[in-house]
Amino acid sequence: MGKVLALANQKGGVGKTTAAIELSSLAAAQKEGSRVLVIDLDSQCNATAVLLGRRDFPAEESSFALLRKEKLSSRHLHPTSKKELFVIPGSIDLIEAESFLLGSLDGFFRLQESLSPLKKEFSLIFLDCPPSLSVVTINALVSSDFLLIPLQVSKFSLEGLTAMKDTVATVQKRYNPQLKIAGAFLTMYDSRTNLAQAMVPEIRQYIPLFKTGIPRSVLIEEAHLLKQDIFSYAPKSKVAEAFRQLFVEVMDAIQG
Repeated sequence: MGKVLALANQKGGVGKTTAAIELSSLAAAQKEGSRVLVIDLDSQCNATAVLLGRRDFPAEESSFALLRKEKLSSRHLHPTSKKELFVIPGSIDLIEAESFLLGSLDGFFRLQESLSPLKKEFSLIFLDCPPSLSVVTINALVSSDFLLIPLQVSKFSLEGLTAMKDTVATVQKRYNPQLKIAGAFLTMYDSRTNLAQAMVPEIRQYIPLFKTGIPRSVLIEEAHLLKQDIFSYAPKSKVAEAFRQLFVEVMDAIQG
């Protein structure tokens, strides 16, 4: 059975979607036959735009359909330029998901039901969550084996981390006792700053923190503008190497 990893943070702009793109691309390149899936749960559809080259997918072909309990079919699974990497795209219609999920008795479990057959087909499934602790994000946590939390070094990130930990504790207690926090990782990170040196020890008191931080780099924006991952665009760059090191840490955490 494949493992499901949610990338979530209630704060936007922390590199969540970037990490989903880069880590899934690395996972798909590991070995022949190790299929990887990204499910874009964000109505902004940024992961969809990079990995599939467009973001205008109809609701019935997107992750929105999974939350509506539509039967999973091949029309939902879209191949990428990488042989082993597939995407269930996002849709602007995800904005409406909150209303009908809150009004349903099984509103927190819709995604979990849809993922059951997919876990037999894919070795890793990455869930790119919206930038909020919404019902869609709760669906992702209920469905996942592990949570990865991208963080920026700031006071507000630390405050948001407390809310995330409380949410995870509630999900573990009520809905998904198997959910584990694999760890947090720092994005747009510069270890030389006074803020980083002051905040990192505090963050480690709250949550397991991976050793590798992802540096700020315009190369990421350039790669995504061209609908490429960083390993295709700038494979020898510092940010590409940082993602490779982070990937090793993540795999050790979820396999240990």
